[in-house]
Amino acid sequence: MISGTESPRGTRRMIHTSDMGSHFGEGTWLFGDPTTAEELRNWIRNVAAGGADTYVPEVYFDGLNAYYRSDRCPNWDAPGYRRFDPIMDSGTMPLEIFVEEAHRQGMELLAGFRMNDRHRVHKSFFEEHPDWMLKDLGHGVDYTLPEVRDWMFSIVEEVPDRFDVDGIEFNFIRHGYCFPPATAADQHPIMADFMRRVRKMLDHVGKRRGRHLLLGARVPTTLEECRHFGFDLSAWVSEKLIDYVAPTDYHYTNFNMGVEAFSELTRSSDSCFLYPAIQADVPGNCAIMSLDNYRAAVQNFYGAGADGTSTHNYDVYMWGQLRSKHYPGPADMYPKALDYFKTLKHPDTVAAGDRHYLFLPLWPHERHPAGYRGITIPHPKAVLKRSEPDHRAQYRFRICEDLPARVDLPEDDRGVYTGQFNSTGRVPGVWLIFRAIGLGPDDEIAVDINGQEVPADRVRHIWYREGRPAWQGRPLPPYTECRLNLTAPPGVYGDNHLGVRLLGSKEGARGDVVVDELEVIVHVKN
Repeated sequence: MISGTESPRGTRRMIHTSDMGSHFGEGTWLFGDPTTAEELRNWIRNVAAGGADTYVPEVYFDGLNAYYRSDRCPNWDAPGYRRFDPIMDSGTMPLEIFVEEAHRQGMELLAGFRMNDRHRVHKSFFEEHPDWMLKDLGHGVDYTLPEVRDWMFSIVEEVPDRFDVDGIEFNFIRHGYCFPPATAADQHPIMADFMRRVRKMLDHVGKRRGRHLLLGARVPTTLEECRHFGFDLSAWVSEKLIDYVAPTDYHYTNFNMGVEAFSELTRSSDSCFLYPAIQADVPGNCAIMSLDNYRAAVQNFYGAGADGTSTHNYDVYMWGQLRSKHYPGPADMYPKALDYFKTLKHPDTVAAGDRHYLFLPLWPHERHPAGYRGITIPHPKAVLKRSEPDHRAQYRFRICEDLPARVDLPEDDRGVYTGQFNSTGRVPGVWLIFRAIGLGPDDEIAVDINGQEVPADRVRHIWYREGRPAWQGRPLPPYTECRLNLTAPPGVYGDNHLGVRLLGSKEGARGDVVVDELEVIVHVKN
């Protein structure tokens, strides 16, 4: 049950976790070649000025380290990364500069570790250790083996020992499995022991430094998935092994995430906080998320008990020339996208702006038949079979919104809206939009919200005979877009269910009707 009455705990509201490869790509607009210390400091200043409380540069992935040199793990030898060589040759590690400047700006800095990245960048290492491999997946190491855990621990412990970081974050999203898939769920005692070992190490270093060092865990978006992978969050939280949990999809923002399950777990402890993740890419689209989209996602996070939010794959805004064909370049979005943090870190500023919820397939089967790197991901949808007339299918969507009792849309005799616009020039109200693939102009449907039927004349139908082309987003065959005002009742705060029934079809019509895309648009009154 989502009440919306839980206040965020603590003072940390925004954690920005950064992909190490996003800083340089193929261009020099952010970090020059060679990179200077001032460019590194300026990056940190912009992150802090944007409003991040905590910055997590990922310093390890795929058997390689970044932003420092070590005899325990080789440096990433990529063309773009070599721009950091001169500064490291001089004896200064970029990570030192990151930490120093973050503290000067009053911002925490944690070192991020991808726990089992499978990008296959460091092929030679894994070829030298074939017995360490997750053979079912063709890459990644098997944490079942003590020698693997010792090797990983040696890499992790060096960073807080050498650098004045405020802790570390383990990213278990890159890429899910740390154990063989068939036995992963049974290996949670092994990973729990590893987490205890890391916690003990951090406490030892923290005692020497005179402060507590944080351990954060970036994990899948359900407790069931966590258990499937062998991550016993209940033990990690109850034993005070971790200081925060960041539930994160593998690449997209999950507006329907069951945040309350994590909230109940973390609130059972006075020292573990909850920061669900926002990510930049619109699922199935070539666009990136807008501030309205982020406000909607974070509204749901706070409404279900989160203490703040975090980012993952947010760095598309900073990739510049590398992906400029698909994303706005630096002149458009950097450092503007970092400035979004000021809005997203406060429940009041989130609620004060327009919100656009996207309930789109995160990993549709037609585009990802094998799931995500060996991970099967369910694809929620409502299916109406023409062979089963009057069958009701439903689609769950979550909006932590106090919906209006009515939406006023006054018009003059020409049909022109005559009411007030809000500060962004939009008509105040709440609208629900869903797309019914295969539903044609000769089909008749009944629509309900939470079991209460919506009068047919309140649902607007728009028929797209040609479907949707790839350049507009996820390609769709012919479909009908349905729009209606959303009020309370029948809508409620939290989980809602769109119900659809197929009442009649043109003779000879074939194919199922599928609803797997739904959006809710909230325009506030201000």
